[in-house]
Amino acid sequence: MKAQLPNFFSINQAKDLVRVGRDYDGGYLVSQSDIGASDLLIGLGINDDWSFEEDFLSRNKVSVFAYDASVGEKHFFRQLIKSAFSIYNLKIFVHWLKVYIKYKKFFSQSNVHHIQKFVGLNSESKQHCTFMDVLKQTECKNIFLKIDIEVSEYRFLHDIVANEERISGMVIEFHYVDIHLKEIEKFINQFSLNLVHVHANNYGTIRADDDLPETLELTFSKYAELSNCHTLPHNKDMPNDKKTAEIELFINDC
Repeated sequence: MKAQLPNFFSINQAKDLVRVGRDYDGGYLVSQSDIGASDLLIGLGINDDWSFEEDFLSRNKVSVFAYDASVGEKHFFRQLIKSAFSIYNLKIFVHWLKVYIKYKKFFSQSNVHHIQKFVGLNSESKQHCTFMDVLKQTECKNIFLKIDIEVSEYRFLHDIVANEERISGMVIEFHYVDIHLKEIEKFINQFSLNLVHVHANNYGTIRADDDLPETLELTFSKYAELSNCHTLPHNKDMPNDKKTAEIELFINDC
């Protein structure tokens, strides 16, 4: 599959991109230099996959703060109990057993924290907090951000730009790109970190009239050495959906 991107997505690809996280969906390409320069990882959105946070931590022993109110130990235990009564699919039970055990193991570490809150909405609900609330919890100056929160990312792009001096690197998944293209363009133009990689999530569709992908993963870097040459997808990229062909990206030059 092939897709087209407007020229404001033009990248200077990092020379030291590494894949962090599991194969296929859940892994991202980021600069090794940014990993090494970071003193904190903040992950917004984990669902049942914290392989990115786990892999990042294996490369740099920083503190990890993962935000997601949709999951937790009680949630995974309930899923495990529900699946135990399913006599039709043993794989479901095994899946939730593995998730529950891995969650307990990873988030029991003293430097790893799961905050059960949704980030983005300024609300009186105790389940929500703003991005600025997140930043106020730490004085760290080199924060790596991983953001995959299903459209809420658009709620605080201006706050990311306003606090860019504290960000060492970032991978962010943009959803419904066709609807929010102007917002993404404004963000890329205002954000001082270098756009060093773009990957199209093949779970999303491609708009027929201009071949624009619906879902994009963007990597930004403060510390990477850059190259003018790039191929998309990168040789370390993987399709999010392994059953579907990878999306080949082309960036318009004009």
